[in-house]
Amino acid sequence: MTKRIIFTLILSILIPATTLAWNDCPHNEVNCPAPGDCTRYVDVDNDEICDRSQPAPENGTIAQAANTPEVNDKNLTTAKQNKMTYHLIPISLFLIILYAITHILSKKKIISVVKHRKIWNVLLLITFLFSGISGVLLVIKINFGIAIPLLPNILFLHVETGIAMFMISVFHTFWHWTYFKNLFRARK
Repeated sequence: MTKRIIFTLILSILIPATTLAWNDCPHNEVNCPAPGDCTRYVDVDNDEICDRSQPAPENGTIAQAANTPEVNDKNLTTAKQNKMTYHLIPISLFLIILYAITHILSKKKIISVVKHRKIWNVLLLITFLFSGISGVLLVIKINFGIAIPLLPNILFLHVETGIAMFMISVFHTFWHWTYFKNLFRARK
């Protein structure tokens, strides 16, 4: 029981909550125009200036205006125009099919179970490295404003490899299910 409490406390400390705040631009920009220089561009008051780069309004009219249908529709239209499409279902299906093929090959003794697991452990490592490195490059791009010309769309790479890493980690978790189950079992 105490392990669960400690685990929950650690997670609550490590997973920060993000909130919309005025005048908290990570690049210290002032009145950053649309569409903004970073991925954190927010325009609740619909003045085509990032809210994070300007001081908070002195009265509550902006907050009230943000809830009107006109402002929400325009923000949704802008968000739809800037929205990237990620490939959750195709990547997941591809990996499930590939896993099924290697699993069947190992059951039919065409490849060994060890080779089957090595394949998926290597793929897990590769996706972890791509996701981790692209995440660090995103932090450098956002926090320091350093563009990486070789990878213009780091966020896309990060999300796609993150999807693949998640799916492979699900396979990995099933292999080691008894270990994880015993890890959280109360000791007598």
